This record gives sequence, structure tokens and C-alpha cells, in this order.
Amino acid sequence: MKFLLLDFDGTLIADNGGIPYDPPAVTLLPGVVSGLQRLRDAGMRFFIVTNQSKISRGICKEEVVITCLDRVAQLLAEQGVTIEGREWCPHRSEDSCSCRKPKTGMWEALRKRFPELTTDETIVAGDCDKDVLLGRAIGCQTARVFSAQYPQTVSSTFTIRSLDELADLLLVPAERLFSPADAAKEAERARKQGKTVVTTNGAFDLFHAGHRFLLEEARKHGDVLIVGINSDVSVRRAKGEGRPVQNEETRARAVARFADAVFIFDDDDPRPWLPKIRPQVHVNAATYGEQCVERLILDQIGAKLVLVPVKKELGSTTQFLSSSLPSD
Repeated sequence: MKFLLLDFDGTLIADNGGIPYDPPAVTLLPGVVSGLQRLRDAGMRFFIVTNQSKISRGICKEEVVITCLDRVAQLLAEQGVTIEGREWCPHRSEDSCSCRKPKTGMWEALRKRFPELTTDETIVAGDCDKDVLLGRAIGCQTARVFSAQYPQTVSSTFTIRSLDELADLLLVPAERLFSPADAAKEAERARKQGKTVVTTNGAFDLFHAGHRFLLEEARKHGDVLIVGINSDVSVRRAKGEGRPVQNEETRARAVARFADAVFIFDDDDPRPWLPKIRPQVHVNAATYGEQCVERLILDQIGAKLVLVPVKKELGSTTQFLSSSLPSD
């Protein structure tokens, strides 16, 4: 990816719920600076595209909106991050303009000024369905910033909690993402080299500190860590509609930061693929116990089962969704 189109409220700054802006008081959301700095270092360029119906609704004068945009651009510039272009739509949805997201007028205006913008190298990030639908309309990838205020009804390429997390996902080395068959080959290569292969698995929805602890503990038990991620279909069967919150690509990339190989599987549990990967060690959370569903398979292939204690203080996805518990 070379270009990142950023929403404004709820993505760069807090969504103030439709009240007038106070530009001097505006601050950037957590993760904005560090995320954009890392993406900048990877060669990405940044643009703002924002619906600002506050103007036509008489909540804010256009010059106040511009001042607020200037303020954010300046705050980022002070941290070495440049916003190269910005577009705002002043209209209400009932005005039937061609620029209000998810319509593509702001994208088209940017392309007139920056003809190097291409859909295959662009990602749109924002906290509303409109942002995702804009990305779909122009044919690029999308990153949905998780928001309890705006329920997600359309799927995005990634679901994130901050731009720092987006950087985590986009900067993961592609060579850590495998098919199940290739993960088995990777395990075989490692064994032939005399290395100890460790496996673990899970949904890893809304990756949080508890997940990270499990993976860090798993790595201590061998040389190569291979992780199976339940597919979206598999998670939905287990947890019901509305889950997973993050799609399988987002979840796989989040885990890949802490593993040597990650693959997605459609089964309900790891029993079908364990005999193919044949780890010497398999790691589970202690809540699954010594007699977990994969115990028989592990005994058959001669793998050691390691149980990692669950630290409740690190939280869970359910806690995060219900109480906005910090996740990492």
C-alpha cells in the first residue's frame, strides 16, 4: 500500500457527537501519531476525506472546520507526518451531492490533484460504514476503526482499534502467512533441521494482551511457533452472529507479529490438522484442561501438551466489547 485515505472524526480525532469544533482544544486520538509515523517510514502517503455536514446544518462555519483540519495537520507535521491533501464535503445526506461519502466525489477531486493515486495501492480508513462503502466504491482495501457508536454492518478488509494497530497489520511480513498445507511443509522443514515445532490455535478476535501472553509463553517451548486461526465461518458457528469482530485476515496478521507461521482453518478445533503439522509441543490456555479435545491426537503423535495459565487481569475479547477494556 502506498496511499492512506483517512476519515477525520473518530479516526484522527475523537468524534464529538455533532457539536461545534473547538480547534485549539482538538487533540489526536491514541495511536494516530505512532501508527502514521511507522506507515510513513514504510513509504505511505496520507490524505484526509471527511463528511462535514456540520457546515450545511449550521453547527459550524466552514472556516472553523478548515481551522480544525489545519490544527490536526499541524499537530501531525510537528511529529514528522505530512497530510498531503484533504477534501471535505459540507453537505447533508438529503442534499444528494456527489461528494458526501460513500459517493466518490472527494476521491475524484483528490485524483485530479494527485494523479498518481491508484485504487490497488490505496486503503481507506474510517469508523463508519460510509468509509468502508467509499473504499468499496473506488475498489480499494478498507480499514474499519472499531466504534461502539457506529455499528458495523458491512465488512471491511481490516477491523482495527487504532491507526497503530493498522500499522501492525500492514507491516507484518507476508512470508509469515501460510495456507494449511504450506504450514505443514514449514513444520516438516523445521523438524528436519532439528528444531522443535510448537503449535497453538484460537479465534484471537480483537487481539488483546491475553492473546499476546499466550503466544509469548508458547514461544518459550520451542524454536518455531505455528498458529492456527479459526476462520470467520468457524468462529461464527462457535460464537454466533456478530462474531468475529475482526475478520480472519485481520486476526491472522495480528497473530503473525508473534509467530513464525500462521494459517486459517475452517474446522471447529485443531484435531484435523494436528496430525499433518505434527508438532512436538501443543499449547493451550489452562481453561481447556489436560483432557482437552485434542488430547487423544496429541498422544497419538507424541506431542507434549502445555497449559498456559489465564491471567484475568489481561482481559478478554468479551470484556473488551462490554466495557472497552484496554486491549494491549
